[in-house]
Amino acid sequence: MQYFRQNSHSERKADISTVGSAMAHLVLHLRGPFRAESGGAVLTGLSRRAQGLLAYLSCQPGMRAERGTLADLLWSDRGDAQARASLRQELSVLRKSLGDVIAADRHMVWLDPDATRCAEGADEFLQGFDLSSEAFEDWLRMMRQREALAPVRSGEAFNGGRPSLAVLRFEEIGASAPDMFADGIVEEITGALSRCRDFDVIARQSVFMLQRTPLALPAIAEQLGAQYLLEGSAQRAGDRVRISVQLVYGKDGHTRWSKRFDDRLDDLFELQDRVATHVAGQLSPNLRAAEILRARRQPPEVRSAYDLVLTALPHFWVHDPDENRRALALLDQAIARDPDAAHALAMKSWCHAQECCYLWSLTPERARAASRAAFERALPLAQDHSATITALSATAALGLRDFATSEDLARRALDLDPNNAWGWLRLGWVAVYRGRQEEGLCHFDRAEDLSPLDPFLFNIDFGRSAAKRALGRLDEALAHIEKGMRAAPKAHWAYRMLFGTLWLMGDRDRAIDAGHKWLAAHPGLSTEILLDGLPSWEHDPDYLDVLRDFEALLSEQ
Repeated sequence: MQYFRQNSHSERKADISTVGSAMAHLVLHLRGPFRAESGGAVLTGLSRRAQGLLAYLSCQPGMRAERGTLADLLWSDRGDAQARASLRQELSVLRKSLGDVIAADRHMVWLDPDATRCAEGADEFLQGFDLSSEAFEDWLRMMRQREALAPVRSGEAFNGGRPSLAVLRFEEIGASAPDMFADGIVEEITGALSRCRDFDVIARQSVFMLQRTPLALPAIAEQLGAQYLLEGSAQRAGDRVRISVQLVYGKDGHTRWSKRFDDRLDDLFELQDRVATHVAGQLSPNLRAAEILRARRQPPEVRSAYDLVLTALPHFWVHDPDENRRALALLDQAIARDPDAAHALAMKSWCHAQECCYLWSLTPERARAASRAAFERALPLAQDHSATITALSATAALGLRDFATSEDLARRALDLDPNNAWGWLRLGWVAVYRGRQEEGLCHFDRAEDLSPLDPFLFNIDFGRSAAKRALGRLDEALAHIEKGMRAAPKAHWAYRMLFGTLWLMGDRDRAIDAGHKWLAAHPGLSTEILLDGLPSWEHDPDYLDVLRDFEALLSEQ
């Protein structure tokens, strides 16, 4: 059926009421002498650098940071290789103490925000704490100079709508005289961001008029009615240009995200377009992370439908059946508060489609029916919201097996917001489903280029694996599966990709091992349930044949 055809630190407290009892709760006391507690007991034996690592992570958006940043921060007196080795050792010790509360992959280290909170206090930030690392001391000095981050009170909650953003005039460094270069960059960035419907962008003329008077950032944000500000600078040297941008939370002026872009000053208009595209593409997921943290600070009883959708997202993208159910419960609360919340309905349809596609339900047809019902309610309400349409595109492919509609929706989402990394991800998958593997690989590259630290990077690698397996590039396909599974250790459904790919490679022993792990994560799975739950797989018949015979292949071993 064709459904669519048309062109800080004083209060960082997560809501931990829904976290399973098996997971330890980490409490960090950052004001006064540093203290870390787990399960009510003070953690002893932590090294000074381990304590500094926990303190730094707790103050970052999403409680996560890059490995390289942590190594430089904590061991700034050592070489890169030695610093990274020291970081690995500290992480190993912390994992023994904290378990799943702290996690890492090849690029990032993070704390579980649902199992971590920072206790309030009135003393100085990390009072009496020091560390023999110049970079850490610089960060500590900066944090102590900031005013205490005021907790969000229920009376100060946002309206329940999407946040607003103002792009401030960039500082121009190194120009002999004003030549409008920085203003041109700002104009392009503002235009690119305006195409994204996840937030509202304040008109350039309003920002320009206000910036003619000297005001602090919180005062500018208040005058403009903007929750977030984007500020930056443009610096030129010869034919090279460096653009630095920072996302600032308007209420306190604290930076939530920063990025530096180095480029070549060749064609001025192409350069402005390239920078604008990269800023817009990378800002969206980082603004989403900041909004998730803000929503989590809201008491559950006052969270709006918008806040509840944000709170559901981290559970949704884990690709684990229990986490998916938590996301569904939050989305149902959002829909109860606003029955016409299109994004909540679309995300609900995507969650049910995941139940079907990843075989988290032994009754895939029931999951598909629930997905279809939410899809049909959301579609007429989606209007021009790119993220909502992207979720519907995923549903059409994963749950409804309607690849033509999925592609139409993905392209519509990208027409509205060309910098939507998830839109490029879904377009990549649907290209693979429709047998256009090389095209799909280009779309996956585009998604990662726009959002290189996206929580769905593992799904990009799974998509690349599916494309390369269909192209017969099995060694590369295997490498992408293994990379994706390292990034998403709870995505046990991917053992079916590992099983099928290894079998096609002739590595039967490893294939059998992967197959048994797949079945262990999906008790009661049968060939009938598998074929009922999977999307149509005509683009890769050899792989489908292996999956279709999985019961016989595994029972023989």
